[in-house]
Formats: sequence, C-alpha cells, structure tokens
Amino acid sequence: MEALKEKHYTYEDFLEIVKNAPENERYELIFGKIYMMGGASAAHQDVVLNIAVKLKTIQNKTNCKPRIAPFDLVLECKGEKNIVQPDIILYCEDEKLPCAVFEVLSPSTAYKDKTVKKDLYESCKIKEYVLVDPLAKTIEIFRLQDDKYIYAGCFGEDDKLKLECLKEEIDLKEVMEI
Repeated sequence: MEALKEKHYTYEDFLEIVKNAPENERYELIFGKIYMMGGASAAHQDVVLNIAVKLKTIQNKTNCKPRIAPFDLVLECKGEKNIVQPDIILYCEDEKLPCAVFEVLSPSTAYKDKTVKKDLYESCKIKEYVLVDPLAKTIEIFRLQDDKYIYAGCFGEDDKLKLECLKEEIDLKEVMEI
C-alpha cells in the first residue's frame, strides 16, 4: 500500500485523519507515514482464523492471549507512537507489548510487511515476528537477539512451529489448510 502523502505525520495527525475517514477505511501509522490498508482475500482470512483458533486452544496451557485484526496495536519506539493492525498479536508476559506478531502476506502488503513493519517490530523489541505466506504455505520466523532480528528459519506445512513465547508446538498442516 502507498503511504498517504509525503509528510511526517504525528500520532495526533493520525487520530484526526482516522476520525474523519469513512468507517470502512483502515490506516496504519508507521514511523510518521500513514498507510491505507486493503481488504483481505478469503485465503488470507482462512489462515488468520486457523492460526488464531490454534493459539486460542493452547491459551489455557500457556500464559498467552491472541488478538486478531482489526485490533490497534500502539507501539512507542524511536520517540514516536505508531499504530498498526497486525493480523495476529500474541500477548504473553506483557499486556502492552506483544511477545509475537504474525503478518499474513498478500501481494499488496508483502513488501511493507517484510520491510517497514519488520523494522518497526524490531525497533519496538517484539520478541518474535512471524511472516506467513499462504500461497507458498510457508512461515518464516525472526527472533530478537541483542535488539536485532535474526532469521530463525522457514517452515513448511509438514513442520511443527515452536515459538519461544509458547510452550506448545503448532502443527503447520493445521494452520495452512485453506
């Protein structure tokens, strides 16, 4: 998605724009730029639902609580407030800073998810960043080490996913069913 104009927007600017926007439009504020969000495909939503249901079923065994979009995640880092709506947010030890964030890639958001949002989540010290590609049926994980994301690997539908936030493994075949 393209950024709205070429100006540095503040949190207050963002709130004013959103207040006056049509109800069906969603925006994100990332490092002073406002991005319009597009609609999601059925495959995208299926994968989000599958992951969220799996996380919800293991919630009772862990200290973690999942949230799904649209849900505003306000992150303050590098001296400014950012507002994003990740596909899935996993809160474990902290109710304000998630332990893991999941973004399900689509052709219109993949570049932003792999660059701008990855930089934001890394800067705000979110422990794990998970990129889900429903077309390739893969999941890539980045883990925070010494304030930098380290690529932890790419996993396919025959693998089991182990997030450091969770004590349980996730069978990827279950979440990639679309």
